[in-house]
Amino acid sequence: MGREHAVDSVTRDGAALPEYPRLEGENGAVVRHAPHLPLLGREVLAHLETGLAALPEMLGISAPALEALVVAGDDWDAAPRDNSRPYPRGLPYFTRATEPPALVIPERLSGAIQPRTGATLPLVVHHELAHAFLAGVVAVRIPSWLRELPPQAASAAVARREALPLDEHLTRMESPGFTIRGFHTPAAAGEQMAFQNLLLRLGAAALAGFGEAFLPRLVAALRRETELDESRAEDLLAEALGPGGREWLDSQEEF
Repeated sequence: MGREHAVDSVTRDGAALPEYPRLEGENGAVVRHAPHLPLLGREVLAHLETGLAALPEMLGISAPALEALVVAGDDWDAAPRDNSRPYPRGLPYFTRATEPPALVIPERLSGAIQPRTGATLPLVVHHELAHAFLAGVVAVRIPSWLRELPPQAASAAVARREALPLDEHLTRMESPGFTIRGFHTPAAAGEQMAFQNLLLRLGAAALAGFGEAFLPRLVAALRRETELDESRAEDLLAEALGPGGREWLDSQEEF
């Protein structure tokens, strides 16, 4: 899987990480990894290949040009980013500060990302990859929970297709003591990750109840909007779910 040669990871402003080997895989997947992280680089490449094959159909969007950077802890402050300040250590993100844009995956995930199961890394990769798919087509101003729900639901859908231990992952999640609509920023990293877990749980439940077809319907609806308030966002999700969607949504404890 993939061939490898060394290149620099160059940002638009000219900054560069140290020389990182480059892996090329199927479906246009490209990963650059710190020299001492070849195994993690290949693992991320495999998840990227899977996501690039699955997400166009799931989201109804063509795959964008991108690559993944697997960044060493010592290089984190030099990783490409959209603003001048480094992102919190250990938290993956998508950035358009490089050409092509990149998913930035840390050498070690933050301890705030819980639980740790065999599904954790692929869920993280596919969540950030889904953000990359949506970044170029959904520009609407929407509540944060609706912006994050499609990537979480998409990552859960890929996990289901790949027979990853998603049920174990969901079972091991702890209740944060707030709901999706009750979450507010600014918030500590642990609370942000708990919010993401609630969205993953809601997305997985929606897939179980309504199937994957609600996802492209939701994305298509978002592409037609310019701005959504809380009430309209709820209506849009309920409509995308289909018959019984509003009643189901109102019955979900985490929502």
